[in-house]
This record gives sequence, structure tokens and C-alpha cells, in this order.
Amino acid sequence: MNYIYFYPEFVRVLVCILIIAGICMQCFAFIYKFNSGAKGFKYVCELSFEFSVILLQFIYGYIYSCIYYQTNISIYYPEQYLAVGYIASILFLIMLIATAVYLKQAHITLSICFALPLLPFANHLANGTFTVVLFTALIMFIIRSVHLILKVSKLKRNTITPLSVKESIDALNTGILFCRNDGQILLANHCISNLMTEIFNKEFTSGIKFINEIRNISNTQNQQTVCKVKNSYYMIKQTEMYIKKKPYFLITSTNVTEQMNAMQELLSLKARLVQKGNELNFQLNNLETSCKEGALLQIRTRVHDLLGQKLSVLLRKLQNKDDNIDADAIEKFCNSIMKDILSDEKNVSDKSLILLQEVMSSIGVELAIIGEMPYDNDIAALFVETIRECSTNAVRHSLATKVRAEIKSKDGINSLKITDNGTNTCTTIQLGTGLSGLKNKAEMLGGTLSVTPYPHFAVELTVKEGENYD
Repeated sequence: MNYIYFYPEFVRVLVCILIIAGICMQCFAFIYKFNSGAKGFKYVCELSFEFSVILLQFIYGYIYSCIYYQTNISIYYPEQYLAVGYIASILFLIMLIATAVYLKQAHITLSICFALPLLPFANHLANGTFTVVLFTALIMFIIRSVHLILKVSKLKRNTITPLSVKESIDALNTGILFCRNDGQILLANHCISNLMTEIFNKEFTSGIKFINEIRNISNTQNQQTVCKVKNSYYMIKQTEMYIKKKPYFLITSTNVTEQMNAMQELLSLKARLVQKGNELNFQLNNLETSCKEGALLQIRTRVHDLLGQKLSVLLRKLQNKDDNIDADAIEKFCNSIMKDILSDEKNVSDKSLILLQEVMSSIGVELAIIGEMPYDNDIAALFVETIRECSTNAVRHSLATKVRAEIKSKDGINSLKITDNGTNTCTTIQLGTGLSGLKNKAEMLGGTLSVTPYPHFAVELTVKEGENYD
């Protein structure tokens, strides 16, 4: 390093800065390596080698300071540092080779270039290029230290250590507590510690005592307990586990405020739904009665008006002693009254459907009837009863809001198809009392009734006019 004597002043200062920077960076690298949490003889060898690199840089600094001081006082004795340079280089090389052999890492031997500038004969071998060799060695010291710091940092991030486990558990939103079967707490994260303080204003040293206190305030002895803390709900659960045949307990706490609020809202909605369902069932149960009563009322009114009108005419003729009134005339007159009543049954069927539509509309169900009723009174009555039964079933069982009844008459064949927009997942269906009765009535009239359960529920009724039936 006697070439330093001939360096300009700014170059000497630059060398000094590089040496100081290298020592500082290597010290940081050594500290990072020391705190990596590794164990074993391999770890000791790596630390020893890094410490030898620090000592080597201190030797650089010592020799350089001696030469720099001697050049400033114009007295230079290069022989003073020859022994120090040789000893430091040899010891470093021995340490380097031993570490490389034990760790089986050949690339470590490349660090031999760090010691070359300290050897006295390097001055003669490098000759005029010694300055480049010195600066390269000093810069490589710094680069190696930075690389080691980054390598250890990455290793620490990817290595599971007790500290990293504790940090990870503390970052959870769920409270976690591990304890022995006697209650001694082995590990507890911040979340469950904060919960202890929030409920009891203190932290427990026994996990068993903590869970027992929770059960006391919640009046339950279950393994899973929900307790309310201010405006929040927490579910606390105790689980027994065995590690190496030794019993331990895991106690967890989870914030279930959103779930509890949602459950309370669901219970409220369920109560309202049950109430609405009861009201709907009451209306549906009285639907047939209401329709029949309305139809009977219409028939009574019609018969009352018709009989009143006819009997008034007959009474007036009898009072006037009409000569045309005899027994035959009175019999014909009575028969005409029955014909008038029977001829009005179709109008009664139409009015029954109108009344049914009004009743369904009152419970929020749209009943659409397309087409006209058959002229045959028996078929018309069967169609009305079928529409009423299917509408009730659609609302009761499939929660339908729209029911469509389509009536067609062609070539003496009357057909009725009823569909709805309700939900239905059944691929098969068993006919109840209502539909079975309608099917029997259809067969008595010489017709057929079929039910399609899936994918869309539909009832089809077909009856031919003029068929012979019992």
C-alpha cells in the first residue's frame, strides 16, 4: 500500500471514506446476521467469518491511517506495517478456507481478493494498477455487505420464528389463547387480551378461569358461548387438543356482531312473515266460502227478483179474473219460471269468476281469465271450481302472485289451462283432495284433467260438450 504515499489528497480522502463506509456496512450486516434467529455450528461459522471480515477492514483502516499520518509528516517507514499485513492476510485466508470447506460453499473463496491489497508483494505484482485493485476491493466490501443485509432480510421474512408467529397471531382479528390443562396461559394475542380488559377490566393469567367467568356472565356451560360487550357480540369457544399426548386448551373469540344483528333482523322478518302467512291462510281458507256465499247471494237475489216479477204478473191476472187463466196456463207459466232461472246459470258462473278475481286481488294476486265460459252449465260450473281450486293452491303452495286461466272452445271441445308464476321444484306431484275431486267430476262429464308439475306448474282440463255421462 506504499502507493498511497503518491496519491493526491482528494484520492486519499476518498479511500478513507470507502474504508469507513465498508466498516459500517459490514457491522450492520453482522448485526442482521446475528439477529436472524438461526442456530447451530453452521450459524456460528458464518458469524465468525463475518466478524473476520470486520477485523480485516479494521486492519485496512489501521494501516491506511498509519501511512496517511506518515505521509503528512513526510516520514514514511513501510516496514512498520509489513508484519501486520502478513499476519492479517494469513489469518483471514485460513478463516476463509475453513469456512468454505465446512459450509461447502466454494464461492466464499472469492473473498480472497479482499486481502490481496494488504500483502506487501501485491504492490510489486500490481505495479501501476494497484490503485484500481485497492478501490475495487474497498467497493466490493460495501457491495458484499449490502448483499448480505438484503439476503438476511429476505430470509427473515420467509422464516418462521417464535417472534414472527407472535406477530402474525397479534395481527389476527380473532382472539386466540393457548393454555395448559391447569389454565396456565402459554400464548395470547392482543385481540383476546383487549377483550379481557374490556369485559373484566383486567387480564387473566389462567385461561380456565377466564372461560369460566365468561360462562358465568352468559349463564351457559356450553363449549361455545356468545356474550354481549356494550354494543358488540363475541362468540367464545373452548377446544381441547392434545400435543405429544399432553392436554391443552385453545380458546378463541370472534366478533359476531354483524351475524347477531342479521339474525335478530331475520327473526323480526320471520315473525312478520308468520303473521302475514296466517292472515293469508285465513283468507285462503275462507276463499271458497266467500265465493260460494257470493254466488248463492247472487242466485237468491236473481230468484227473488224473478219470482217476484212473475208471481206479481200471475197475481194481477188472477185478481183481474183473466179468462185465459186456467190450470194448463198456470203450469206453463211455472215452467217458464224454471227455464228463466236455469238460463241464468251462465251469468252466475261469470259473476262467480268476477267475485273470485276481486277476492284474489285483495290478497295481492292477479287472476287473469282469458276466453269465455262454455254454454254448458255443468262444464261452466266445473271450470269455475277448477279455477278457484288452482288459484288457491298456487298462492298457498308456490307463493304465486300471478295466475292465468285460458279458456278455449273449438269444435265442441272446451279446454281450460291454468298456469302461475310460483316457484316449484317438485318433479312429481300427488293429487290432493281438491284436484282428485275435480278429476273425478271431469271424468263424470266425459273429460280429462292432467297436471304438469315441472318445470312450470300447469293444470289442463278438457271436456267435450254433448258427451253421455252419468
